Amino acid sequence: MATRHRFLVGGRERIVVLDEVDGVLTATIDDNAPIALAASATGVPGTVSLIIDGQPASAFVTRRAGGYEVVVGGRRFRLAPGGAAAGRRGHGGSKDREGEVTAPLAGVVVEIRVAVGDTVEAGQTLLVIEAMKMQNEIQCPLAGKITAIKCEAAGRVEQGAVIVEYEPIAE
Repeated sequence: MATRHRFLVGGRERIVVLDEVDGVLTATIDDNAPIALAASATGVPGTVSLIIDGQPASAFVTRRAGGYEVVVGGRRFRLAPGGAAAGRRGHGGSKDREGEVTAPLAGVVVEIRVAVGDTVEAGQTLLVIEAMKMQNEIQCPLAGKITAIKCEAAGRVEQGAVIVEYEPIAE
């Protein structure tokens, strides 16, 4: 039985239909041709071994506030729920207001990758927060220009604190 899913990819809603026919799993994105898939866990957390239309590949999946980041074949995708679920946020608290990025968890800022005045793309990493010995890349949800950085390297941030402000740029 086919299942239908809605995701936001790069700010654009995509419809993904997963179906299994005669033991073959297929994924259809929007109105494109179906892609035959096979997937298995590799034993390395977040890494999945894939066969896409007969070609081997691997994917690395990371949970991000409000969705997931998936890297396949050197291409990076940020996935978030689409449709009615788009307004809800995953673990970590309330939805950020446009123009603000908040800390999805408490921790120590180990790296700041942008400066005031920088222009960033949607999904670009702004800074890295370490919590419970894990480094978490914090990304900008929309393209924009950085207007303020409200934290500093080696400083502690609390969950929900505004850490970066930006001026959104229409794509």
